[in-house]
Amino acid sequence: MYIIGLTGGTGSGKTTVSNYLRKKGFEIIDFDLTTRELEEPGEPALKEIVETFGPEALLPDGTMNRKYVGRIVFSDPEEKKKLDRIIQKYVDVLITARTDRFREAGKNVTRQTNPDDYLQKKVIFYDHPLLFEVPYNIEPANEAWVVDVDDETRIRRIMDRDCLLRDDIIKRINSQSSRQYKLDRADYVIDNSGTKEQLFRNVDAQIEALDRRLP
Repeated sequence: MYIIGLTGGTGSGKTTVSNYLRKKGFEIIDFDLTTRELEEPGEPALKEIVETFGPEALLPDGTMNRKYVGRIVFSDPEEKKKLDRIIQKYVDVLITARTDRFREAGKNVTRQTNPDDYLQKKVIFYDHPLLFEVPYNIEPANEAWVVDVDDETRIRRIMDRDCLLRDDIIKRINSQSSRQYKLDRADYVIDNSGTKEQLFRNVDAQIEALDRRLP
């Protein structure tokens, strides 16, 4: 089994890349989706979040008030650390279990037995916005792919996608690690400064290169 960490700042196009990889048959462990599972009614993680951020963190239907919590954590790094610590301990268990299942399913797969989908059976992606920032207690990725685009383009795309104010977007970006921080830690960079079709060609090129360097 080979683990690739896929990351990028908000608005970089990481989710678009993740969805494309999934359509090509790759197993994706999405940390954001896993986190949302923990924020459903009755989950112990949600109970801790409400205890930490107050009753306003809970919507009338019993789900997490993501906008309220988001305003808090994206405005104060210390508050964001509190949320990250709560989520981390619950996510670790789920991610480890899913990774182990993938390993078990592909343990007898070789290029001879699966010439057409060898990579899909042996390579798993961690779709993880905090790949470099949060020390999850899970099996580390073998390499990191960073989806990259300049900050101004990110801002424009988020404005079009989420209808947020520019100042709110800048706060969110500033609450995260910088673009350069991620680039400095990347093993491979996927450029997303062009069209979606160009992005997909860049992903395909990375997959082809991965196929050549894996045993």
